[in-house]
Amino acid sequence: MSKGTETPAPITDAERRKRQEAVNFARANVGLEGFKPSEEAEQRAARFVAGEIDLAEYVDPAR
Repeated sequence: MSKGTETPAPITDAERRKRQEAVNFARANVGLEGFKPSEEAEQRAARFVAGEIDLAEYVDPAR
């Protein structure tokens, strides 16, 4: 999804849970390596979980 005028399709509750679990897993792995996600990364993760952005934009915000 580009940063244009496109409106993302709504996601289901099941998809939202799946995304939250994936973000939690990634956050835990980063923490085990001794790092903490930036506030910007946390905000992007929240937007991904909410369905505001897709996976591609979540992992590559410059898209």
